[in-house]
Amino acid sequence: MPVPRHVPGPAGPWAPVAGDLARRGTAVVWSRVAPWHPAPVAPGRLRALLGDDRVRYEARRGADAERFAAGRLLLKYAAAQALRVPPDGIELAYGLTGRPLVRGRPGVALSLSHTGDLLCVAVTVVGGIGVDVESVGRRLYDSGLEPRMCAPSERDALARLPEADRNPRLLRLWVLKEAYTKALAQGRLLPFTSFGFRPHGAGGGAELLRADGTAVADPAWRFTTLPLDGTHLVGLAVRDTGRLGDAECSDPLDRLSRSTAENLLERGSTEPVWKGLPPWPG
Repeated sequence: MPVPRHVPGPAGPWAPVAGDLARRGTAVVWSRVAPWHPAPVAPGRLRALLGDDRVRYEARRGADAERFAAGRLLLKYAAAQALRVPPDGIELAYGLTGRPLVRGRPGVALSLSHTGDLLCVAVTVVGGIGVDVESVGRRLYDSGLEPRMCAPSERDALARLPEADRNPRLLRLWVLKEAYTKALAQGRLLPFTSFGFRPHGAGGGAELLRADGTAVADPAWRFTTLPLDGTHLVGLAVRDTGRLGDAECSDPLDRLSRSTAENLLERGSTEPVWKGLPPWPG
């Protein structure tokens, strides 16, 4: 798995990102909002860079607008490294659940996450991808969220850990689950209690589990958590199929998760899944 590459601004450095894509087919990029602030960009240049997203940008105000524009610019610059084209030539589109896509370029998959002023983008040319980033100081354990975040096997494993290890473990589970559902293009339509992860010790790798705690064996999927700048944790899910647009589900969990998401989309609401539970973080 790649390490998160810090790109301070549009000028790069982009060589490490291009190198990760060449060697692994996948790269993770992070930055802050300020260096990608749209204000210094000439209006004509900004229109070219944002494309169809310009209307969505102009409908926002203040920090929300700045973060939106910065995230889209970072997505375009990262995708440009995969396609070896200028960022102006990248046009973003969005799937049904909001996953960013490169219009007309099915060979590249993207994912975006942000927390505060930190942005994180993952890009791959080998299949599907999802990324999530959270502050390592975020308190999740004992917040009342476990019933909606964890499968039964995960809750049992948490209870067996020393008290000091429970919040770090729950944070790892959180970013992995966010990344996995993004890679499946389902966002939060898929209940987090319907699947789980077993992190591999102190390392970053993890094993995908069904709700009952049994392992899902699919060598195409890779999951890991990665430290970022000593202050944040990145969750990364990559499905390496060698190509994008693979419609065949390769394991029972994939089939179940897609069926669950389709049913929720047909109902038009996820309220029955989350009703009566504490507010979802982030």
